[in-house]
Amino acid sequence: MKEATFSVYLTRGIVQFAAAKYGIDADSLCKDVGIDPILLKMPDQQITGSLHSALWREVIKRTGDENFALHLGEAFNLATFGILGYVLVNCQTFGEALEKFSRYTRLFSQGAYIHFTVADGLVFCDCDIVQDLKNYLLEQPQYAIESTFTSLLTATKFLTGKQLYLHTVWFQYPHPAETAEYERIFQTGLHFSMPTNRIIFDANCLNWAVLSANSNLLSMFEQHAQTMLDAMNQEDNYTRRVVQEILQQLKANLPTLETVARSLAVSVRQLQRELQTEGTSYQELLDNTRKELALRHLKNPATPIQDVAFLLGFSEPSAFNRAFKKWTGQTPRNYRLSYC
Repeated sequence: MKEATFSVYLTRGIVQFAAAKYGIDADSLCKDVGIDPILLKMPDQQITGSLHSALWREVIKRTGDENFALHLGEAFNLATFGILGYVLVNCQTFGEALEKFSRYTRLFSQGAYIHFTVADGLVFCDCDIVQDLKNYLLEQPQYAIESTFTSLLTATKFLTGKQLYLHTVWFQYPHPAETAEYERIFQTGLHFSMPTNRIIFDANCLNWAVLSANSNLLSMFEQHAQTMLDAMNQEDNYTRRVVQEILQQLKANLPTLETVARSLAVSVRQLQRELQTEGTSYQELLDNTRKELALRHLKNPATPIQDVAFLLGFSEPSAFNRAFKKWTGQTPRNYRLSYC
């Protein structure tokens, strides 16, 4: 059975918090649980759930803090959350941010997913554990759920400037021996051994304005997030990883085969062989990724065509025009006019 994987963004957050707050040596912590410390510099990579589980156990052991996950959530910073952080801070409302968070959860966790419903003036926001994978969360959900729910409270305050007061909190796992920190943080009724992990709050909160909202930036960042999600849904392992690296590095610079191979910790020749086995090539993936992003960006009339060219690593608009016409048979301007 395939094993659920988790973003190194999450891994790095745990390690860095343990180092900053508790003085834990980051390299030693990583090595003792079998994580190469160099991975912390490649946060868009994924690690297995078994490694993530070992990290949670070791960090609780080393810090002696049974409430480490709750405290980690209180210190959560959207600025360290990669592309999803950029998406959330540019949403118009808290409701939109929650919807985007739900949509793109898989970029960070294949082991759990967030979804919410609204009924009778209340929001029911659930964090469900994926059961059709080898998934450590089926046996050890506590720390991940604690940090997720507490991070959501912290992120809400950052995004809207308002405190999210909960009606009720449900946890699937049994009642812990001590709940004082739960009570301090959640300030509401706590229920354990429940059918799902859930927080419930007033639906009016969904209308809260996000202080940093910018619809143009949201559109651009969401194009990248959606393309990363599409790539993750592909079966071909190296294809998916290369596309993710291209998306990560394609920020007004054109990533080369050499830089991508270095990021994936493989030789150029090995990467070429792996992609050939999967029926593709680096150039094909680069062209397809740039084409997909171009099509999505051009559907937003508020984004100037020269900005699209710059974002996709073209040295000048004319080079973008030639490439786009080769891909589609149209110029970027004609495509935008036909679409809009």
